Amino acid sequence: MIKSKLKSVSKDTVYYITNYLPLIFSFAACLKFGSAAGILLSCIAVLFAPELKSKKLMPLYISFLILGLNPSLAVGASLVCGILLIISSFFYDKILRLLSAPVKSGIMLSSALTVTVLFTTYYFGIGASGEIVTDMIKSYISLGFHPNWRGVLYGTIVLVIMITFPRKFKTASKYLSPSFIALVFTLILNLFLNPSDMISAINEIPNNDISYLKNYFTCRTEFQFNIETFLIGISMFLLYFCSISLNDSATKKDYVISGISNSVFSGIFGLPLPYGINKNIKSLPSRIIAVIFILAMFFLYDDFILRIPLHSCAVVIIVGVWESVKWKEIKNSFNGILPIACFTISIIACLLTDMVYGILFSSIIASAYFLYTQKR
Repeated sequence: MIKSKLKSVSKDTVYYITNYLPLIFSFAACLKFGSAAGILLSCIAVLFAPELKSKKLMPLYISFLILGLNPSLAVGASLVCGILLIISSFFYDKILRLLSAPVKSGIMLSSALTVTVLFTTYYFGIGASGEIVTDMIKSYISLGFHPNWRGVLYGTIVLVIMITFPRKFKTASKYLSPSFIALVFTLILNLFLNPSDMISAINEIPNNDISYLKNYFTCRTEFQFNIETFLIGISMFLLYFCSISLNDSATKKDYVISGISNSVFSGIFGLPLPYGINKNIKSLPSRIIAVIFILAMFFLYDDFILRIPLHSCAVVIIVGVWESVKWKEIKNSFNGILPIACFTISIIACLLTDMVYGILFSSIIASAYFLYTQKR
């Protein structure tokens, strides 16, 4: 009995470490937060976030992108998002009817395209810059295609492992994340190919100096509340509202808890929790052990963590976001001229502007589509 419990706890611990750490750490690395912030956010996610499932992660990817590109507005936007979630708990049925499937599918696909365009520069080591798709494409054109082939090798290895591992090792992949294996493998490869970090020819994780962590929190203490803050909060609310509403058993309490938790975690820590917080008390021992292991790895092997190729982190995000696209929902959107038009307009809006304005504009299209179908 004791052995079976220990085995279960150990499997759960491995699951929490290998599934939560790679994704969140990769985002922190690619958004230039530094390794210390990545470790901190990973620990908070392990303790409080619900279980991660690849097909439900799209709101998490978009939220990370929105908060990461607007860190100084995170606190105000998260408060707006939290308040709207709490208010919406009283009449969420009416709001849900306004969000049509073609528009939600368009936002999902455009988000995957946006993430791919923005983070491809890290995959290939091009050095392009930009916060929206159009700016990034212009940067790619001006710089030309001059990839760092060693970095491309690392990223491609991650790509292959993340695609093939779940298919070849179905049982192991249930608790052992392929993204974690990919990061470890490319880290070891980089240590052999680049023995000295002083002469490294590839992009690696930003330094874990305490100043990075200080700057990370400083930008969140500079509370700003303006029209942009309000718009970001509304767009995040729409994302979180859709993600919670996908759960048929969602109650008013779930919306309230999600609103309160996101006001705290998204604002102060920069960790978006589109599905609220973990409510499974039984998983707490495994989560605590996982946090201890993550912190131990950071303090004992921080020099090695800094040698993780940034190329690998970028591919973890890119592959993950495409895995979370719900292709069946997109397929169902192509059932008429009007749904196809709404789907296409939503994609164009998200790609030509940043995700905040794209989501808001798409929501207007969705509402208009709903009113039109109701009249008919």
